[in-house]
Amino acid sequence: MSSRSEPLAAADPTESPAARDLAIRGYRALGVIAVLVAIVYQLRNGLAREGITTADYLSYFTELSNLIAAGVFLYGMLSRAHPRSRKVELFRGAAVVYMLTTAIVYAVLLSGHIPIYPWVSTVLHRVIPAAVALDWLIDPPQVHLRLRETLVWLAFPILYVAYTLIRGAIVDWYPYFFVNPHRHGGYLLVAADCTAITAGILGLIVATTWVGNWRTG
Repeated sequence: MSSRSEPLAAADPTESPAARDLAIRGYRALGVIAVLVAIVYQLRNGLAREGITTADYLSYFTELSNLIAAGVFLYGMLSRAHPRSRKVELFRGAAVVYMLTTAIVYAVLLSGHIPIYPWVSTVLHRVIPAAVALDWLIDPPQVHLRLRETLVWLAFPILYVAYTLIRGAIVDWYPYFFVNPHRHGGYLLVAADCTAITAGILGLIVATTWVGNWRTG
């Protein structure tokens, strides 16, 4: 009896590498579609009601980080490279940090804002961050990542703040209140807020690096 049951268990398609790979590619494809549908829908229907331009909309960290995540998912869905390169794993880890930053900053600082399209906000601030973080756990990096490498993930948020302040001074528009120097406190308060957020991002970098290495074994 036992000799007959063992081949059946071994033949279970849900445990085969091919089925697992198909499942991973499938949810990555859904993630790409969800991001593009949400962003395009907002671009086509919501900007006039919010009184912002397309350039303004694409200057939100939320939209940029989601587009990065969609690009990472798209590459992971289409690429057949195995094992993945260190560079690819670093890009994947960066997407995790940026999406978790998006989710946490929104939950802590921006959740009182009532979006015009709640489903778009849910997709971009909750669903995709969760999907990207789970992807890091389900399909962990195939190389050991060193912290001195992953600290480069901080470059994009720093460049984003610099871009936002320069562009804001030119067009007099800022995507978030904590990067708006027109508040009482001016640039000093902006610097304090950004320093606090940077500290949080550093914590996410350390945690994401550790979890990736732990899952890699």
